[in-house]
Amino acid sequence: MNKKLGLISMTCLMGLMTACSSTNTNETSSAAPVASTQANSNGKVTNISMQIAWASDSGRGKAIREMLDQFEKENKDVKVELLGGVQTGQKLLTQILSGKSPEVLQVAYGDAKPLAVQGAFVDLMKDFGAEKSNYMPQIWELAMNEGQLTGMPWLGHTIQVIYNKNLFEKAGIKEVPKTWDEFYAAAKKLTVDTNGDGKPDQFGIGLSGKQGADLGWQYGLFAGQAGAKLVTTKDGKSEVAINSPEGIKALEFFTKLLTETSPPDALNKDGAAIQTDFRNQVVAMELSGPWGVAEAWKTNGKFEAGVAEVPTGPAGKATEVTSYLLSVPTGVEGDKLAASKKLIKYLSSKPAQEMVMKGEKAEDGKYYPFRIPIRKDMADTQFYKDHPEFNTFMKGVEYPVSLFPIPQWAQISDEVYTSALNQAVSGKISAADALKLVQEKGNTIIKNSK
Repeated sequence: MNKKLGLISMTCLMGLMTACSSTNTNETSSAAPVASTQANSNGKVTNISMQIAWASDSGRGKAIREMLDQFEKENKDVKVELLGGVQTGQKLLTQILSGKSPEVLQVAYGDAKPLAVQGAFVDLMKDFGAEKSNYMPQIWELAMNEGQLTGMPWLGHTIQVIYNKNLFEKAGIKEVPKTWDEFYAAAKKLTVDTNGDGKPDQFGIGLSGKQGADLGWQYGLFAGQAGAKLVTTKDGKSEVAINSPEGIKALEFFTKLLTETSPPDALNKDGAAIQTDFRNQVVAMELSGPWGVAEAWKTNGKFEAGVAEVPTGPAGKATEVTSYLLSVPTGVEGDKLAASKKLIKYLSSKPAQEMVMKGEKAEDGKYYPFRIPIRKDMADTQFYKDHPEFNTFMKGVEYPVSLFPIPQWAQISDEVYTSALNQAVSGKISAADALKLVQEKGNTIIKNSK
């Protein structure tokens, strides 16, 4: 075990969006099997374990178990135990330090670089470096640290606009809005009084004003589109940078959208509540990942959902991109290391990636995708042929915005960022005052963390 692992404690990075309801009616996988690997001539079986971000007995856990079962059929010399609830940040570092970590870990990209600096992971570059061409440069870079591959890109998502095609048609909107001005105009047109009581009961877009992670990442998209940065770093020193003309403009625009085109109880809603509103046709648009499409599919044809790219702001497009890596913790050696690499090679292969789109089984017996493959060469697979709208999520990989640029941002988010944003969107303070507060308190947190 690398001794430098214990020198620096890590701040937990991952407060990223967790509104992840399940999604999709594809009931069978069209994935072709990967070439089988012969069992060891001596009949030896190597036992390893893999820990994922979700409970092992959840729909997502069961979907991943199916992938592992297929792997075991094709690799008789390896058995894989599936464990749920992988740790993040400091807890993950502690788990690795204990020497009791599972051999394969699902690691969120926000943890990969900070923990890799401490020598937490086996460098996979020699074994998987040739796979780089199968991924967008932005995705590959999330897995890299100082020339080492900290984990193999596996699953991910981007956030795009999910919209109700029926409500768009009813409102006479023939094209999906592409700019901020068009987006606002469409949201206003979709905010209407349908029952004649003098109050809007259908709204243009569902946005979260509730203090929490969903407010943070939703505003973060518009901030990126305006050209704002959460943090700047020079000569190894980081400073909060969101208090800028670009950041203020984005917060003012976000607040206008929320107060004028979202339900009046938006200040009390998180991402899950917004998805319910979209499914019930209370809102005509939402910002969501692949799981958001299911909110239409699960209505059994009451309306059809489309997927469009996020609008172009003053600085262009920007959206949240999340990638989960498959990493091997330092200390795994010998047969277990070889078996772990064999599993990662299988799970990152194109046929296994297609199995991802089969999704998780819901109570209705149908399957709904919960993430997308992170490879860029999936467009010719059957799922993408049947559901080309999912290619829009892959487009988002081309314009990522970092929502956790430094380890201290998780603390900044918890202690000041989302609180200040909530005060701004609720009208208690101005956008400028909110971001000034984030700057002052955020820089103090950064200074005191050293």
